Amino acid sequence: MQITIEDISPVEKRVDFEVPWTDVAPKLEKAYGDLRRDVRLKGFRPGKVPRALVEKLYHQQVESDVAKELVESTIRQAIADRQIQPVAPLEVNHYEITAGAPFKFSAKVEVRSQVVPKDYAGVEIKRRPIRVEEEQVAAALEGYRKRLTEYKPVEGRTVAAPTDMLMIEVHGRIGDNKVKRNQVGVDLEDKTGGPLPGLAQRLEGIALDASEFEIKYKLPDDLPQRELAGCEVNLKVTVKDAREKKERALDDEFAKDTGEAETLEGLKDKVRQRLQDSDRQRIDSELRGQLVKEIVARNDFAIAPALVDRHAGGIVNRALQQLMLAGIDVQAGLEAGAINIPKMKQEFKTEAEAEARGSILIQAIAERESITISDADLQKRIAEIAASRQENAKKLRTELETQGQLPGLRLQLVEQKTLDMLISQAKIVDEDPNRLIVTPDEVK
Repeated sequence: MQITIEDISPVEKRVDFEVPWTDVAPKLEKAYGDLRRDVRLKGFRPGKVPRALVEKLYHQQVESDVAKELVESTIRQAIADRQIQPVAPLEVNHYEITAGAPFKFSAKVEVRSQVVPKDYAGVEIKRRPIRVEEEQVAAALEGYRKRLTEYKPVEGRTVAAPTDMLMIEVHGRIGDNKVKRNQVGVDLEDKTGGPLPGLAQRLEGIALDASEFEIKYKLPDDLPQRELAGCEVNLKVTVKDAREKKERALDDEFAKDTGEAETLEGLKDKVRQRLQDSDRQRIDSELRGQLVKEIVARNDFAIAPALVDRHAGGIVNRALQQLMLAGIDVQAGLEAGAINIPKMKQEFKTEAEAEARGSILIQAIAERESITISDADLQKRIAEIAASRQENAKKLRTELETQGQLPGLRLQLVEQKTLDMLISQAKIVDEDPNRLIVTPDEVK
């Protein structure tokens, strides 16, 4: 077999294949022989159909199957022998078998970017101070209070109060997206959360026996779920149940009932510490994001479109999960064309390219610095995942291995270890906690 590789761009190659007829003919012979044993034709005993008749009736199918097998096997061999690193399935041109002639075809392959990373050690990044406001502590205490709140059936009134908890059945549309009929709970005090922003406010004062009550409004243009931002909401709501809250007073007895402190002040201290720990983790994530962004800016390189498309697909999948959490019937939206995956991918292209570039650079740095993960490191991570899922670690490892997910998990650990190294080398500048001016990037 002859293989010729031509560079189209730094991330695209054209590969020409030529398989001699002496290699093709035996495969055809075997294919026809196997078919003769299995084919059933009236007037002939099993296995006795003349070869010429089999060829006349089935030559297109046989030649197509053999050609496909040749393409797949030669591509596998080329990838192994020439150490090609495709990032997407190869695009193969038209091919066919011609008796007595070499079997020829070409393929275009997108490959991983070849990067020699530079200027990644000692990157200067800014670390903001831990920010925990008293409003956050108060909100966390409200969370405790909600968990300890009693919900009793509403008595003596016919409309919902601003503090009620309603169980509603809802269906309708959000923009072009269909909201499937579903039952959800809505805390009317929660003005920012709940199943859909703005819904709680519009349920205040609703009749407790309301059926198919129509609610119309427009979602904010700056909604974090950009697929819903600015959409017109048109819903029909039926109240299924209404409960009024019997809230506890925030006092020492309340603190004792949480099982975490003996006094209210002690509980506040624990909550504040937990919020600080959580913000510390966010700061660490922000530092890593800053670091990757800075390194990407220092290293310009070509990137395969297929790789960007793959990352865009991952971002789209996360966005679709958010839509489902909002109660939108994603499958119906896809079938009706209200949700357009290619359009969503295009909208996320810039974000996807930045994500893909960061991933490639981190991998390249890991290779240059010879950063590897031991099997003990891998097993430790599997045990952590198993514990979080309350599963058996040995069984989980077997499942991940069967599903081919261990290489991906190992790659994640390598990237994490590489980022740890880069953070340890970075010049971290602590910001003044008392400064008043922040940049637009920091606000984001």
